[in-house]
Amino acid sequence: MSDINVQDTARDLARDFWATRPRRRANDRKVAGVAAAISRRYAIDPVLVRVAFVVATVVGGSGVLLYLLGWLLLPVEGDEASGAERIVGRGRSSMSAALTILLVLLLIPATGAVLGGRASGVLGLLVALGTLVLLHRSRAALGEIPGMPRPSPTTPAPTEPATTTGTAAPARDTAADQPAPPAWDPLGAAPFAWDLPEPSAPQAHVTPPRGARSKVTPITLGLALLTGGLAVAFAPGLSAAGIAALLLGVVGLGLVVGSFMQSGRGLILLAIPLALLTWVLHAAPAAGFKVGGSYWDPATVAEVQPHYGVTLGNGRLDLTGLQLAQGQTVKTTVNVGVGETHVILPPNVDAQVSCQSQVGQVDCLGRTGADRVDVTDNGLDGPGGGKVILDVHAGVGEVHVERAS
Repeated sequence: MSDINVQDTARDLARDFWATRPRRRANDRKVAGVAAAISRRYAIDPVLVRVAFVVATVVGGSGVLLYLLGWLLLPVEGDEASGAERIVGRGRSSMSAALTILLVLLLIPATGAVLGGRASGVLGLLVALGTLVLLHRSRAALGEIPGMPRPSPTTPAPTEPATTTGTAAPARDTAADQPAPPAWDPLGAAPFAWDLPEPSAPQAHVTPPRGARSKVTPITLGLALLTGGLAVAFAPGLSAAGIAALLLGVVGLGLVVGSFMQSGRGLILLAIPLALLTWVLHAAPAAGFKVGGSYWDPATVAEVQPHYGVTLGNGRLDLTGLQLAQGQTVKTTVNVGVGETHVILPPNVDAQVSCQSQVGQVDCLGRTGADRVDVTDNGLDGPGGGKVILDVHAGVGEVHVERAS
C-alpha cells in the first residue's frame, strides 16, 4: 500500500511541476533564459542557478544536457507550448522549427557524453534532478506561478466592509445624503458640492530590521575542511582529484542550503575555482599534486616509468636515448593537467601513439586535430625492431609528439 502511495505522490508531483513549470522571458536571459526562469519560479537567486549549471558542466557535463532540455521543454511567456511540444503538434510556440531541430540534434552528443562518460556525469545529473524535486516540494508557492497574475505594488488591497457583531453594515449612499448644488452656483462654491480627496496621514519611512548574519558560509567552509582532513587521515589512497570532488560536493550542498535561506553567496567564490581544480585533476590523474615544468630523459628501458604526470606546468619526455632490442616493447603514459606536452621518439622505433587534449591542439607525429589523434608509425626503417606504445593526455594545453631527426 505504501508503494502505491509513493507512486501516486510522485505522479502528482510530476503533473504539478509540468503544469506550473517555469516560463522563459525574452527580456530576461543570458542565453535562453532557462536559469532566470527557474530562479523566478522558485524565488532563488539567479546567480546560484547559473553557477549550478556551470559546476554541473565542468564536473561531468550534465549542465549542458540539462540546459538543452530546459531550452526545449520550458515555454516562453505568452506561448501555448514549448518548442518540443510544437514539433509534435501540441500547441503554438514562438521558437522556430529549425532551432528546435538543432537543439534536438545537440541533445544526442550531450546525452552520450553524460551517460557514456565518467560516473561524475550521471551523479551530477541525479543530483540536479533531485535538487529540482526538492525545490518544487518546498518552494513551489514562493515564486511566480504561470497563469497567476503578477502582484502589482501600485494596486491597493481590497478593504473589507466594517462589521458589527458579525453582521455586515449596509453601505452608505453618500450621493443620496448630500443635497444637489444650487443652480446659481456654477463654480461649485457651496461647501457641500466640493469634491476633495480625503486627507491621508503621512507615511513614515520604516527601515526593515537587519536580520542575523547567515552562518551558512562559515559552517560550509568548516565542514569542507573537516571532510578534507578526514579524507587525508583515513583514506590515504584517495587521489587529489577525489579529495577535490569531496570538497566540491560539500560546497555544493552549502549552496543548495543557502539558496533556501537566501544566503551563502560567498560560497560561489569558492565553488568556481574548486570546480575547475577538480576538472583539471580528473583530466590529469597524476600521483599527487605536482606543479611546475618537468623534463624526463630515461636512457635505458629500465628507467622508463609507466606513468609521467604534471598537474600544472609543461611536461617534456625525451626517449631518443633508448636502445630497443628486436621485439622489445616499452609502454608509458604522459598526463598533463594544464600546460604543454612534448614527447620526442627515437627515429627508427615502431610507435603506437594516442594523443588527446580536451582543450587544445594536437600534433601527433605530423597528424593534427582538435581532440584525439591515434597514429601507428614504423619509423624511417619500416617495421621491425623495438616498439613504443605511448598514451599522451592533456586537460588544457597543446600536445606535440615528434621523432628525433
